[in-house]
Amino acid sequence: MDEKDYIKINKASYNIVAEEYKTKYKDNIGAIKFYEILQEFVLNKKHTNISKMLEIGPGVGTLLKIFEETGFRTTAVELSENMASLACENSSNSVIINDNILESNFMPKQFDFILAMAVIHNFPENDLIKLLDKIKLWLKDDGYFILDTTNNSITETGFFEKEDYNNNVVRYRRKWKKEDLELFMQNQGFFIQDSVVYKDITSNKEWLIYSFKVK
Repeated sequence: MDEKDYIKINKASYNIVAEEYKTKYKDNIGAIKFYEILQEFVLNKKHTNISKMLEIGPGVGTLLKIFEETGFRTTAVELSENMASLACENSSNSVIINDNILESNFMPKQFDFILAMAVIHNFPENDLIKLLDKIKLWLKDDGYFILDTTNNSITETGFFEKEDYNNNVVRYRRKWKKEDLELFMQNQGFFIQDSVVYKDITSNKEWLIYSFKVK
């Protein structure tokens, strides 16, 4: 597999696992705890009655629905057609765009919050820098960029099998070590405001959750 084909490969992989996503995290103790942590993480920073949120890679729309129901106006960009379709069903009041986020455009300073949950590890470094530049443009001056990814013993890239899924699909993945990720984000102009390390006992994965501001 060639890294330059990562978008096509990832899109096909997430199309395959979309239906499994729909049921995998329903009533899952680890996922429910994560949603609770993230809600508190975001709501503590919400400073207007109606805040605009962009979610990059919403999957089946679980978080979109949660935040739409707590007073956010939500927009999402999802690469996978099958995921986008399920997200539309799950969060019918959200604006969901089926597109490559690197090809998407929004007005400058449009969003109070931009979320990228389990997303940034799907980009090679050069394209991730392009994405972060877009996020800096789209985020309000007092806005927050919130992301999560797994913590790994070393930072490495390649095509890895998507763990814990029945279809054994392979997709491009950058496995981040905590210290490497934090330094990388700082070098791109993103500064940590809050962070949480969450150990999901159902998957035995350690998740790094951050909020950043741009300076």
